[in-house]
Amino acid sequence: MDFTATYNALIDDKGRVVLPASLKKEMGEEAELSVTIEKDIYVDCLNIYPASYWKVKKDDFESRLNPFDEEDQELREQFYENVVKIKMAPNGRINIPAEFMDYANLKKNVVFSGMGNLIRMWDAERFGNRTKTRKSLRDMYKEKLGNNPNG
Repeated sequence: MDFTATYNALIDDKGRVVLPASLKKEMGEEAELSVTIEKDIYVDCLNIYPASYWKVKKDDFESRLNPFDEEDQELREQFYENVVKIKMAPNGRINIPAEFMDYANLKKNVVFSGMGNLIRMWDAERFGNRTKTRKSLRDMYKEKLGNNPNG
């Protein structure tokens, strides 16, 4: 899976939103499994992971913790409180829990943004403001990759 591009969508009054068809198609058979929705800890948006990518992230996280360390246990507790698994309807509809909608300040208009192995879900206005204030792709390439767009 390689999620790309941005898509606009609407949340209904019950907190349901339909994942854009191209993103659902990219999930393939995994669209029939649950997706994991995570409150992003750096920006006010939600991260949506297909089951296989969530498993990789979760396993990497767990491998770094000591099950007998109290602080690691507290981190584990907060990590799992920050996510919810959702079963996607056959048409791609997902129900976003109210707590998660509040966290990301999601109202009616949202943007899905493909980010390789995950999909970000933003409030449309917040996403628009973010894109206006971030550095250009050219400048980011220059800083991070030495101006080589091929990495």
